[in-house]
Amino acid sequence: MEKDQAVRDCLLNVIAGLEQWGKELGEPPALLRQGHMQFVRLLMLEGKEAPIDLPSLIQLLQKPAEEWGISVAGIYPQEAPLLIPDLGLSPDACDFKFMYDSPEEAQTQEIVEILRYCRGTMPMLEEKYRKLRAFLITNPVISSYRLMEFGLELKDPELMKWLSRCYEEITDDIERYRICPRCGWTLEFRNNHWQCGTEDLCGKIASRGELKKWETPEPMHRLRYGIYRYTMLPGLAELAAKAWLTKNGYKVTLFPQVDRFDLAVELDTHIVYLDMKDFKHPLHLANFFNKMQPHQLEKYRDSHVYIVIPQYRTKIYPGYSRLVTQALMAHASHLKVINEQVVQKHLAGEAMNR
Repeated sequence: MEKDQAVRDCLLNVIAGLEQWGKELGEPPALLRQGHMQFVRLLMLEGKEAPIDLPSLIQLLQKPAEEWGISVAGIYPQEAPLLIPDLGLSPDACDFKFMYDSPEEAQTQEIVEILRYCRGTMPMLEEKYRKLRAFLITNPVISSYRLMEFGLELKDPELMKWLSRCYEEITDDIERYRICPRCGWTLEFRNNHWQCGTEDLCGKIASRGELKKWETPEPMHRLRYGIYRYTMLPGLAELAAKAWLTKNGYKVTLFPQVDRFDLAVELDTHIVYLDMKDFKHPLHLANFFNKMQPHQLEKYRDSHVYIVIPQYRTKIYPGYSRLVTQALMAHASHLKVINEQVVQKHLAGEAMNR
């Protein structure tokens, strides 16, 4: 366990250092130098050749983790690199850093603050929270006027403040973006093709066709990358699941108890709760839960609570839910992880068994 922690600390320092270096070109940050030395030490302990300078380290980190020479099993996906040429940090590296930056809430700080505020107000602001979250999911790019208009609709200065911080202005760069046909966020031309975010999840699961630009003289804003990745993308799956379940005759509530769960499905005798989790690799999701303390996992002990993997993840990574379950540590082994396509089957079983 001590060695595993040393590997985690090393990777976190390297990733954070590279991220910082990308924003402020110049001398390598202290975090990156520290991570480099930790990497060298880990390799030397294994009796293996180590990258003595940063260019050598950067070249090594573009290879799959299984080729680095240090043991990352159960810590980082062995088939994934940490860096992608001409792009920067890989999606797996971003997920890894985000998971350990915020193990309790897989969301950015703005969403955490919105959640804390809505839960801390008496009575809790459940409807306003639901309205704001749905707005973020369905408005990935928006004009300044509409953003201000919705903020005023909330009739709450604190929520309006955090809402505005979820977005960044892109008016000066609008010409280099295109509208993602699947999610509505910004496509950027990188590595000779249009990409939606670092992972380009939308490009993997939907065809694009003709791409369009925003034709407007108004100042425009888009969701910041963290909100897009960890709130909006899984949110699309949450809204789609709610629509599908409602169409099939279920009464569904979105974000019940101010986001204690993602969906509450009412059956005749009880309520089933669904929590959708969207991580690129099953190991990242398992470690997200493994990192939590037992008391943080108590809400999942209820026999009517399920962790749901969006269908697009199981298409990209077959056996996703099974691999998550296998990687859970003892204190998290009670979690019920299922695929989105079998949700109705489980609901039917719940109804029959009561």
